[in-house]
Amino acid sequence: MQSGSQPSYRLIVQPLFKSIGQRFILPGWLAITIDRWILAWRPLDEAELAHELTHVQQWQRYGFVGYIVAYMRESAREKRLGKDRYRDNRFEVEARAAEDAVRRRKVSQ
Repeated sequence: MQSGSQPSYRLIVQPLFKSIGQRFILPGWLAITIDRWILAWRPLDEAELAHELTHVQQWQRYGFVGYIVAYMRESAREKRLGKDRYRDNRFEVEARAAEDAVRRRKVSQ
């Protein structure tokens, strides 16, 4: 995520989301972003929020349907290449880079 370009978003924290997400999303999930909505089962730290805000920007860049199609296409591509459809998905790689940048900045302070 570019500094100074925080997108408009709505964060909803609900502990009940944990069991739902573990069943339908990923076993170790923390949050999911749908358009400008970030749904999390616990409060996010600054780095985790940077990850999710990158997804908000991606949704804005591709549009609602465009993002879903691009994300799914990327997941399928990575799987075809023998890679992890989630971890190697370029949308997740970009979001993890934003998260890692915040973590590195905090360590160097």
